[in-house]
Order: sequence, then C-alpha cells, then structure tokens
Amino acid sequence: MRRRQFMALAGAAGAAPWIAACGDRREPGRLYGRAVAQAPPRTPWDAQWTNFETNIAANPTLNFEYFTKAELGDEERMLHDLRRGRAHVGGMSLQGLSSSIPELTLAMAPYLFDSQAEVDFVYDEYLFDITDELARAQNLRLLQWVEVGWTHVFANRPLTHPDMAAGLRMRTSPNAAARFFCEAAGMDAIPLGIADVIPALQTGLVQGGLSSAVFHFFSTLDLAEHFTLTRHSYDTGAIILNKPWYENASDSQRATIDTAWGSPASARAGVRVLDDLVVGWMRDGAQRGPDGQVVREIRTTNGAPINIHELSDSDRAAWRAVTGNVLDRLINSFGGRARDFADQIMAGKAAFAQHAAEGPHPEEPA
Repeated sequence: MRRRQFMALAGAAGAAPWIAACGDRREPGRLYGRAVAQAPPRTPWDAQWTNFETNIAANPTLNFEYFTKAELGDEERMLHDLRRGRAHVGGMSLQGLSSSIPELTLAMAPYLFDSQAEVDFVYDEYLFDITDELARAQNLRLLQWVEVGWTHVFANRPLTHPDMAAGLRMRTSPNAAARFFCEAAGMDAIPLGIADVIPALQTGLVQGGLSSAVFHFFSTLDLAEHFTLTRHSYDTGAIILNKPWYENASDSQRATIDTAWGSPASARAGVRVLDDLVVGWMRDGAQRGPDGQVVREIRTTNGAPINIHELSDSDRAAWRAVTGNVLDRLINSFGGRARDFADQIMAGKAAFAQHAAEGPHPEEPA
C-alpha cells in the first residue's frame, strides 16, 4: 500500500469517532447533537441550558453533549463549529453572531431603541424572518431570540457625558457598532476576545469596556470603580442551529428542539430580573441572598466601592447627538442587505409607536 493511501485511511479512521460525535446518526432514528454556549454558572442562562437539557432528554431519539460554559472556546470558535456542523445548537450574543450575519450589527446601533417593549416587538415581529433568511445563507438557522440586555460602559472614571470619554482606551468586541460608538465619542476602541479582557484591564492595556450589567457583574466587576448606565445598545442574543442537522431531523425531533428552550418571553424575564438585581446590588455595595442577608460586599480588587451613574436627560441627549451618525456608517460599511435590514427595523419602530399611541386593544392586557 502506498504511503499516501495508508495515511488517508489512517486519517479517516482517526476522524471517525469525531465525525460520529458531530451529529451523524450512529443508530437508525437517533440524532446526535452538540450544544455550545458561554453561560456563566449560577446565572439565568445556565439555568435555561439546564432546562433545555431536561426537555431534550425527554425525547429518547435525541442524544446531546453539552459544552455550555465556554469549554470549547469563544463565540468566534463556536460560530465556526456551528456553521461547519461540529456543533449543532448554540447560544450566541448578537455581538458574536454578527460576525457571520453583519446586518445584525445595525440592530445594535447606539440609541436605536427606547425601551425593552420596543426591542421585543421589533425583534419578534419584524426581524425574525429576515434574520433566519440571512442565517440560512451561512448554513445556520435561527431558533429563537433570548436575552443579554442593555449595554452600558464601565471604566476607571464616570462617563455620564461623552466629553468625559475622550482618549479612553476601551475594550470592545470586534462588532462594528461597538467600535463606531467608542470612536464617535473620541475613545480608543481596542477589540479583544472575552478571555483577554481581564488581563487587559489588570495591565492597563484598556481602561474600561462595554458590557451588560449581568456580564459585568460576573466577570469584570472588581476591576472597574465606575459603571455608567448608558443603555445605548441592546443585545438580545439568539439560539442558533446548524442548518443541515436541523433540517435532517425527524418531525418529532424538530418539535422537541423547537420547544426545548421555552418561550422568548420566559427567556427574557429570567435575565431581566437578574439584571435589576445586580444593578441594585452594585448600588447598595452588597450582594444579598433571597433572605435579604448580605452574601458579600461589592468592592474592586483595591477595596474601592463600585459607583453607579445614571444619565440625566441632557447627558443622554449629548450621547445621542455625538453617536447619531453610527447607523448610517454601519449601513454604508456593510452593503449587501444592510439597507433592507435597516428598513425592517424602522418599519418595526414605526409600527410599535403607532401601537403604543393607539393603546391596547380590548382583547389585550393593559
């Protein structure tokens, strides 16, 4: 046997267990899957994955492996695996997912949304179908929206007004909306992966960053004295599927997968409750348990208290003014279907405004 033939056969044999573990049917009628995410322990996302696992296990034809605490790498790696069928179900932030579906970046433009109710309406009624269509072109499917929350800023100083941000070295994701937001306020945007954030803060490579309250609380809380509630962008997050894997599942298997996560409303509610809690804990300087007793004092690594800052109406207006061109910059940067996506957002916002102006219909709760 020629060496090339031998090496090819040996490589195929060595790869067989990996291929089988990546979604191929090893027994007739059974579907194997791998779930990936970056869910911090003891958070609503962790609890939601536990619930998902329980619901999947109720179908004996589904056999899943779970790597939902970043065991297999960052979002870039997870998305790579999802597109290529090495993973099959993934929990992604829009920051991460937008690297494959850049049009999603438009939905994270600064001060695009005014309330969570508006976010929910626009995403559910106007952005789901177009996002799933764009996902299919990337060998993916959108299962449902989940929740990350409002994006804020943390730093070594208050940032209630954009004039206070000039020259600040800020960690951002590679997402263009985050980068353009920082640049519009005169900050130095430094894209870093999640694993690099803490060392960069510790060494002074960056002086702050952008984050939801919950992610900040569980990752970078003790490395920044100031957390400013800018609420400048909203990251809903999404559950993403590998397209061929999902479409090759049986009707029964797809029905289980479709409902295993629970409703978008329940997914959002759990995160929003915790978001309110952690902001309250940061304000009080202490984390409290269900019985109201102090679990731990909240301090930086240097022992300094955490300072929470709200924007005044004039502060918010200043931030809106200085970042007002970001949406147009994003549309012009991406081309493709960026204009179609932006039109969907604006149509959804207009429909929400009309709905709010008319008030609830008789059959709807007030």
